[in-house]
Amino acid sequence: MKAAEYFDHWIKIWRDLMRAVSMLSDEDLEFRPSENYERNVGDILRHLINLEEGWIHFVIRREIDVWAPERDALDTVAALKDEMERVHAETMDYLQKLPADDFNRIVQVPDDGTPKLGWILWHVLEQQIHHRGELYLCLSLLGMERPKTDRPG
Repeated sequence: MKAAEYFDHWIKIWRDLMRAVSMLSDEDLEFRPSENYERNVGDILRHLINLEEGWIHFVIRREIDVWAPERDALDTVAALKDEMERVHAETMDYLQKLPADDFNRIVQVPDDGTPKLGWILWHVLEQQIHHRGELYLCLSLLGMERPKTDRPG
């Protein structure tokens, strides 16, 4: 069994996340749900890119030299969406090749611990679900309907 089969629901999480991103305008990227809130909408999307690329393509695959390159230049919905799709496509390609038997393999995080590969994959998925929820809340506060998530297929 390959990891992609084990994480087959990730496709639906991603689909619904990208539906929400597609609803945004460039002006919405500056929206912050509260003045005390750490991130605006653009920051949430940049964080999603950084966490997936950092954990999977830096920590696990060692394909990039730094955890999270600066993403400030990604200041339009189109640019953010393109980068999100690029990174995620690389992740899905990796999962297609990764044997599920590797989930217990220990991965050395540079300068910070040794989690199991399966923990890292679940962590990235749970973070995408969490930040999708943040984005949905922002859509509601902006007066938009959020994409439906409670349906199969």
